[in-house]
Amino acid sequence: MSPAIAALVPARRALGIGLLAGLVHLIVTGALAEWFGFTMNVNPFLGYVAVGGLLLGAVPVVLLVENRLVVPSIVVVVALAVSAYGTWSVSVAPDVTPTPVDPTPFGWYLIGWVVVLGAALVAGGVEYGFRRLVAA
Repeated sequence: MSPAIAALVPARRALGIGLLAGLVHLIVTGALAEWFGFTMNVNPFLGYVAVGGLLLGAVPVVLLVENRLVVPSIVVVVALAVSAYGTWSVSVAPDVTPTPVDPTPFGWYLIGWVVVLGAALVAGGVEYGFRRLVAA
């Protein structure tokens, strides 16, 4: 492998820790989906959501371990917490559970994981650029 490409590939340690974090995130989101009463059939959409759950946990942690970028992890944790709280306050907390017509905030989190990951990467790029600017 050329040195330029090798510089872009994260270390084994970062990939291993990121994979573990991705699995933890996937388990947490699956448990929350079960608790909120989401029904998911085994189809390609479930694969899309599972890949998203894995990547949302893994990518920010790889950036944290490899480059010490904290903001991507914060973006994902905040998005998960806000979406879970929003869904809990609408569908679990009330005395009478309403019939959901549209996806809940947590449902949007699961469906729109690409947007959350993109926001985390952009925020990480801003953090990286700010650190380079301060260091210069």
